[in-house]
Amino acid sequence: MQGFFITGVGTDVGKTYISSLFFKELRKYIKTDYYKPIQSGCFYEREKLTAPDLKFLSNFSGISYDSKMCSYMLIPEVSPHLASEIENKNIDMKIIYDEIERKEKETSILLVEGAGGVYVPIIRDKFYMFDFMKKIDYPVILVANTKVGGINHAMLSIEFLRSKNIKIHGIVFNGYTEKDFEDDNIKVVLKDSGIKNYLVIKENQNEIEKNQLFNFFNLEDSLC
Repeated sequence: MQGFFITGVGTDVGKTYISSLFFKELRKYIKTDYYKPIQSGCFYEREKLTAPDLKFLSNFSGISYDSKMCSYMLIPEVSPHLASEIENKNIDMKIIYDEIERKEKETSILLVEGAGGVYVPIIRDKFYMFDFMKKIDYPVILVANTKVGGINHAMLSIEFLRSKNIKIHGIVFNGYTEKDFEDDNIKVVLKDSGIKNYLVIKENQNEIEKNQLFNFFNLEDSLC
């Protein structure tokens, strides 16, 4: 079993889109599962509490919606620590760890998607997203954008992860539109960070070429 933690340089950078794209493409070749431990911004649909990221992933990948892919569904569209406080719900990390352990036994690749960016509180003053990453010890896939300002956001996140001794598996540049400044942003981030493993995903891209996918995840045909 291989596990990967998918995080981003911030909110709305496309973590769920990239998670869904990886999930859909990896499932073609190897048993793959997805887990979103905590989701804020949930809503009621047909009297059932629905997690928007799970809904997007299920629609994108063509699978049935499965609420078991998320342990904590919170309605306020704010950071997990604040959403749980507003709803007076305690986030028990043991429940999350137990669910990860259960999923690990049933799949070959487990994609765990965080909430927000790297420095997001899960439990106020006690436990942060980077603590979670360190605890489960999965290599991190960092989702960045190619917009103006992307260099700063990417490099700050990379340096912070390294300061916490969190392994970076690779970086995904999401939302690429083939502009010259985007090419330069990518070039600067790769050169200054020294990261060799990366993917560039165009806007509305819904497939990844097999060799690119396998190279990024260090997979071999014999394993799939």
